[in-house]
Amino acid sequence: MHILCTSCVHTNLHDCYSTILHVLQLQLPLNTRITSLKTISSDECESSGVVQELSEARDTFLESAASGVPSAYVESQDSFTHSLQVAIPPLGITNVELVLEQLIVQRQGKINFEIPLMPNEPIDDIVFDLKVEDTNGEAVIFEVNLDVSSINPDSDTNSSNTEGYMHLDIPDARQYELPKTIKGEYNATDLPINGLLKTDGKCFEHFFSPTSLEAMPRNFHFVLDTSESMNYESKLDDAKKALSLFIDTLSPQDTFTIQTFGNTGTEDLWGSGQANLDEREDAKEFLSALKASSWNTDLHEALLLGLLRAKADAKESEDNVANILVLISDGYATRGETNRTKITEHVYELNEDGNVKIFSLGFQGSADVQLLDAIALMNGGVSIPLLHGQVDFAQQITDFLQSEVGSILMSDVSTEYTGASGETQTLFPVLSSGYEVVVRGKFQGQLEAVTHAKTLDGKKSWTATPVSVASTVDDESKASLCFQSYAHDRITHLLRFYDAADFLGEEMIKKLVTLARDDCKKDTFVKCIRHEALALATEANIVAKGLTAMVTLDDDQCTKLDEEAEICLDGTTPDDTRPSSYEHKHDTAYPETMAMSDEMDHGYDYRYTSGSATLSAGLLYIAMVIVIVCFF
Repeated sequence: MHILCTSCVHTNLHDCYSTILHVLQLQLPLNTRITSLKTISSDECESSGVVQELSEARDTFLESAASGVPSAYVESQDSFTHSLQVAIPPLGITNVELVLEQLIVQRQGKINFEIPLMPNEPIDDIVFDLKVEDTNGEAVIFEVNLDVSSINPDSDTNSSNTEGYMHLDIPDARQYELPKTIKGEYNATDLPINGLLKTDGKCFEHFFSPTSLEAMPRNFHFVLDTSESMNYESKLDDAKKALSLFIDTLSPQDTFTIQTFGNTGTEDLWGSGQANLDEREDAKEFLSALKASSWNTDLHEALLLGLLRAKADAKESEDNVANILVLISDGYATRGETNRTKITEHVYELNEDGNVKIFSLGFQGSADVQLLDAIALMNGGVSIPLLHGQVDFAQQITDFLQSEVGSILMSDVSTEYTGASGETQTLFPVLSSGYEVVVRGKFQGQLEAVTHAKTLDGKKSWTATPVSVASTVDDESKASLCFQSYAHDRITHLLRFYDAADFLGEEMIKKLVTLARDDCKKDTFVKCIRHEALALATEANIVAKGLTAMVTLDDDQCTKLDEEAEICLDGTTPDDTRPSSYEHKHDTAYPETMAMSDEMDHGYDYRYTSGSATLSAGLLYIAMVIVIVCFF
């Protein structure tokens, strides 16, 4: 499939007497990478971006800004937020072209995609065009959810089902609370029964999604936080609603337990019970009556007691039953054992056989999402943050449960490859209907992929042989798209462990991570993880959080200003100070010596327009063009 999309923002800044530094906060879809950055000035001077280590990239940007030439710098601040900084010469116009690529996967039989709609700033007008085609150029039926009921766009955007093309024109966009991204989906095509193994001769991508298996029975243990903070923003009500909806989808072959926690590891308990109609109705009444009343959170005891109950149910079950613990929390451990290292150690020791898969959902901004993610990593599960400003929490929880553990076809899924090295994640706790396993890696010589898993009918294996595809090389990075996708996926996987290393410890990390090479000379294994991630990011030209940034390099033919030219902030940060997003461990790109103009009158005239980008199997390409104007 191919998706074509271009975005453009036009900014007017008034009364600019010196070089301006303008900051845009971009909320990008999850699993999005930046692969190209360009600036084009009003005199057609063009500069292209390169990836450098973070400190070097900052120095390069500041040097360019000080010389008065158009320049741009972008870095990742978290999984969703990127900071784009642009230096605009006096009386100048700076065009910034930013190319994004998003890794996409199949969930519930659909391919879901997201496209940036606007930055974290007010926008005057938005024009958006989206085209979806297959590889033969034929239009594909897709659905888009703008989720803004008060907008009355052109007639061809009123339908949620659209064939091939959508046009959106929103004048006076400031009056609407618009989403930062547009979400859409289209139907996935069936993969070969043994999976699809694509190679370009050096890199491979393995896609596996069986369709002929029957669902396995499931033992669920739901562990729900009922501390007082769950009352805020309807967190508890949304969690109860989502769990009730999911319980309705269980079948009589499933069993489930509901455990709440707060001051103690178990505040209230329902079950376990078979998921027949009477038990499901009784469990929903139990959920409906729950109140948040505890002022503390004994996360440690809640996890251990939940695991003990889940393992007891697993011991009484057949080998073809999937055992799942789902934790929903919005707080840090404040009672009982609060040491994060000890919590992770105790949970891992109790569940060292990996029989119970732990899935966790933490409310962003209040839950200890780093701890929850580490526990999921160590115990064969998945963790996600519940985000503000997206769809409501109930919908996020429901979507997660349905896609990750809705109808489980396989458990304890593992993939192995001959002739491969440095693979991305190869162990998966479960595989639900309509979901897919995706593994990427490098290889030499003969390549073969074998997938092993438990199913309703016992253990099974599937063998896939390679299908060669032409190597598509990105002109900017000089790296193949296959290699860039591999590097992106591998870096994300490595950084999850690197972030958790502070409380997992060196020995635990060694059990969980296999490096592509064993000749790292760093003094700790954790530093070797960072070293491999940094080397991959530099080789594949990828912006990686805390490691690299992309910065445009000066063209020698570009006109430079006097070396004494003043630089000022343009008011895109509160009180003309450095942006709050830089209040973290990285230094800001703003030097202490920058002058700030008290005379500036900031008038903004933003225009967003969409044009072109591309989507292939498993990858979405988005081109974003930003035009920034500075004048008297």
